[in-house]
Amino acid sequence: MRRCLARWSGSESARELRSWQRGLAGERYTARRLRSLGRDWHVLHAVQYSSGTDVDHLVIGPGGVFSVNSKHHKGKKVWYGDRGVTVNGASTRHIPASRGEARKASAILTRASGFAVEVRPVLAVVGAAKITVRQSAPPVLLVAADDLARRLSGLPPVLLPAQVNRVYAAARSARTWSG
Repeated sequence: MRRCLARWSGSESARELRSWQRGLAGERYTARRLRSLGRDWHVLHAVQYSSGTDVDHLVIGPGGVFSVNSKHHKGKKVWYGDRGVTVNGASTRHIPASRGEARKASAILTRASGFAVEVRPVLAVVGAAKITVRQSAPPVLLVAADDLARRLSGLPPVLLPAQVNRVYAAARSARTWSG
């Protein structure tokens, strides 16, 4: 514990700690928003890979399977165009990171479920002052966390109830993510 606390001393580490705390607050906020999905939907939070990284939220339901990456950008302007996402004009790696996370989860869940499981990447933005999407066919769904449950539950069904249950059973197993 002391080593962990010592690691966070100093100005650079203090900045990292504040960033981590804001990120955690954003993930918790998104988790609360996802509670309003219907009973046909399942949500797993902080799904851990053996590498130590995680999927913030894995959402499984009739509308499909989604890896949701929470981004806490309180009071900032988020813009999504053909070249990616900017926050207050600064470029981010949100799109490639979200797409990579979804591809990895798709491969793992396909292997564990025994059928092809498409995982669609989602960026849930928390607290932004303004979100602008200027992308005609976005590879990643970018949505305010407040609208997330409504947007996902409004999607047309692509999975049968038995498929939803099979993917959810696979996703809940720690063995699925340890390989």
